[in-house]
Amino acid sequence: MKEKIKPILKVVIIIAIVLSFATNGYVFYKVFIDTATSDNSTNRNVTVKDVDYDVKTETTNVVESVSDSIVGVVVYQNSTSGGLFGSQTRTNEQQKSGSGSGVVYEQTDKYTYIITNHHVIEDADKIQVVFSNNEYVDATLVGSDEYSDVAILRCQPDFDVSVINIGDSSLLDKGEPVLAIGSPLGIEYSGTVTQGIVSGTERTVSVDLNNDGVEDWDMSVIQTDAAINPGNSGGALVNMKGELVGITNMKFSDETVEGMGFAIPINDVVSVAKQIRTNGKVSHPAIGISGVSLSDYSSYQLQRYGVRVYVDTGIYVAKLTESGPAKNAGIEVGDVIVKLGDKEITTYKSFLTALYSHQAGDKISVTVNRDGTEKTYDVVLEEK
Repeated sequence: MKEKIKPILKVVIIIAIVLSFATNGYVFYKVFIDTATSDNSTNRNVTVKDVDYDVKTETTNVVESVSDSIVGVVVYQNSTSGGLFGSQTRTNEQQKSGSGSGVVYEQTDKYTYIITNHHVIEDADKIQVVFSNNEYVDATLVGSDEYSDVAILRCQPDFDVSVINIGDSSLLDKGEPVLAIGSPLGIEYSGTVTQGIVSGTERTVSVDLNNDGVEDWDMSVIQTDAAINPGNSGGALVNMKGELVGITNMKFSDETVEGMGFAIPINDVVSVAKQIRTNGKVSHPAIGISGVSLSDYSSYQLQRYGVRVYVDTGIYVAKLTESGPAKNAGIEVGDVIVKLGDKEITTYKSFLTALYSHQAGDKISVTVNRDGTEKTYDVVLEEK
């Protein structure tokens, strides 16, 4: 009996296994077909679209609000050329001698007024302003001041002009973000924007005004790490409210230095601009001498020029203005100015700094060394 049951069990087990494989195969088949059908249905209902984003930020908004107020400044100088085949006939031609930047800061019924740097327009015979619409407009120099490096232009464009909002440079903080906008390397790059922060406020930078290689004036400036390059001079330094807080004017140029640009605080610029608009110039006090700093010459050079002095530093009086303040007070050629008021005079820079801390009409004491003896005179400064 047992021998008959064993073959039957084997058959049953085999049938069960076959049925199990068949069932699993059917289930996998159904799942695969349903999934494929579902995916195809989904794909038929999907529409692929390209999405474009117009990204607006606080920075782009500021740039958009001020860009039309930033201009290029092109300067020309007269040149003389020979006539045909080198004849003696001469003709004057105006050639482009350089370019910089400027900012539209005020507009009246008659004129549009523009701030730029003195060194941008210095010695120019003709000046043109290039607006954001690429229109060139002839401009007139109202006046300029080399000590503050500020110049004011005026012009009469026959189209609408945007005037920038003036900020308060005394409110700037270290680390505050700012934008520099101008025309680095030429008008073809006008409207260039660079971003940085205020690296320092009320910095003092020594400059060479007469290009003799000797620093003779101290400027109070804003320091920024926003990129400033040649052509940016006279351009705008703006805060993130779109307000003009400075006029960019120089940078440290050295392979060991990065990110040190400077701008004239707008509060100082506005003060100078008012004087220029009123008087055509900035009033500076004058003492009535022509002098040189002894620290710029060696003892050998002084002997060679026949200069005999008894001190190593001070301002040697080489010439006196006829009926000028110094001569009227009793100062003589050959004197060495060693003190103005209570300020020791050791260099020409210290002399100018002490002198320009006063105003025309002020009476100051001037101490000179004459033949080894110090003498003090009261000098009433006049307007330069």
